[in-house]
Amino acid sequence: MGKLTWFPLPFGLVAVVVGFFAVRDVHGRLPTAPAEANEHVVPQAVAAFIPFAQGRLVLLGAFFAAAALLFGAVEFGLHHRPAGLVLGTGFLSAAYVAAMPIVYVLNPVTGYDEWFPEPSGGYALMPFDMGAVSPPWYPPLLGVILATAAIAQLLAMRGVVRRDAVLPPSPRSAWLLLLPSAFLPAFAAANLVSDRIARATVPPESFWEAGFALELMVRGCAFAAVPAVALALYGILLRRHGVRSRTLLLIGVFTVVHLLTLLLVAWGNLLMYANEQSGFSEHLPGWREEVTTGILGVAALVQIAALPLLARRGKPRTADAEPGPGGPGPRTVL
Repeated sequence: MGKLTWFPLPFGLVAVVVGFFAVRDVHGRLPTAPAEANEHVVPQAVAAFIPFAQGRLVLLGAFFAAAALLFGAVEFGLHHRPAGLVLGTGFLSAAYVAAMPIVYVLNPVTGYDEWFPEPSGGYALMPFDMGAVSPPWYPPLLGVILATAAIAQLLAMRGVVRRDAVLPPSPRSAWLLLLPSAFLPAFAAANLVSDRIARATVPPESFWEAGFALELMVRGCAFAAVPAVALALYGILLRRHGVRSRTLLLIGVFTVVHLLTLLLVAWGNLLMYANEQSGFSEHLPGWREEVTTGILGVAALVQIAALPLLARRGKPRTADAEPGPGGPGPRTVL
């Protein structure tokens, strides 16, 4: 196994050890910490802290262990397929780096934000300000550890970029990168059609809320169009000239960015009319959510399926042959 496999492990170990000492510090001070609200649930909050923190520490270690296993699977399983190795490394590295802010927010100390049951049947919010209770050194130190882990992974990618991998020009393979960009216009068109159907049956005074919802949808599509257009441009490049290691790596990275933006667009799509009070949403066709969510789901599946299909077509590029009696050998692209 190479650097990609082992790099996450020491950072995960350091993050877990630092988290352990922070949890022990907070556990000693939490019973005497001032309650910001809901003082009646303070005993529950104090008692639940250690089980919560233990679970988060286990998840923290599991995240870095899973990252090491996935990188190892890519290195070991695709070392004979340079294009697949570069694509997989770009994809996993982008996902790994993108997960770092989530790992930071869900840390075992300031991430402690539970709800506690009350005798009345309701739930009470966390009585403590965990940011104030946390050791002052823990959040910045955890941030430095995670940032260093991300930077180390990006540096480790340089060795993979140097691998001699190439995707030869292929009009058929180019469609794997061009096709996902067609789903966003289809998603927007489905929303516009459903909006026009509803406008035909409701009074005009409710149109302003519908217009606001469509504006949010257009902004989300414009945001998601950036990685989709980038992948389409790489598809055009693949169709005409073929692509090499650095571009393959960026294709893997932009695939993760595109999937994340599709997730955000899908979430916004479900909430487009959540706060609408004029009754406009009641006149939307019943197929709107199913069709628009289905379009985004198919777009994500097509994008994910493109990676292994592209990896199968990638081939190593041979170096110059040894010169023989007739002169230097030809340089070929397989």
